[in-house]
Amino acid sequence: MYRGDVQYCPEDDILFPTLTVDNTIYFAAQTRAPQPRIENQTRQEYTRLITDVYTTIFGLSHVKGTLVGDAAIRGVSGGEKKRVSISETLATRSLITSWDK
Repeated sequence: MYRGDVQYCPEDDILFPTLTVDNTIYFAAQTRAPQPRIENQTRQEYTRLITDVYTTIFGLSHVKGTLVGDAAIRGVSGGEKKRVSISETLATRSLITSWDK
């Protein structure tokens, strides 16, 4: 009943390195899209809007198509990766979030 209401965002950014920045935030928004949405939006319209809002707010618009990456796969910078992690956490709309930053 309370699944997804509590979330922990660790200091180390644990992300899927083969997903793009856009795909990472889009997936997070899609996992917790609410049933009642404004102006009869579809689930895809809602998740696209939330993804665009968070990439704009966190200054990630210019790297939307870039892989997140890790030690083996070249991707976004460390600061951008941290912002992806924060926006991913916010996109899931958890009620209680614990930050280790």
